[in-house]
Amino acid sequence: MALLYYLSSRPAPEELKWIPIIAKLKIVHIIEYGILYFLVWYAVIKTTSYNKLEAFSLALMFIILYGLTDEFHQIFVVGRTARFEDVAADGVGGILVSMGINLKNKSA
Repeated sequence: MALLYYLSSRPAPEELKWIPIIAKLKIVHIIEYGILYFLVWYAVIKTTSYNKLEAFSLALMFIILYGLTDEFHQIFVVGRTARFEDVAADGVGGILVSMGINLKNKSA
């Protein structure tokens, strides 16, 4: 989470601005928050007695709330803006990872 906070404290990289498909699809948000989702979900599964649905819900709520606070933080960073679609992409990253976990568990 410290890495996400650090990266969002810096102006957006110029290289990404030249690649519109990456910016429009929010690939970076999906990957970052997908990883964060997995880490939170794994911590919840390993350290609590929550079932899979509860762990999914808790991890998803956590990354969305963290995404909201990250966007609020970006209001105060020069060259950055807060965008709802970034928070939506954060949630999509978590949902995609959750779907991958469910597929892996079903095939095992």
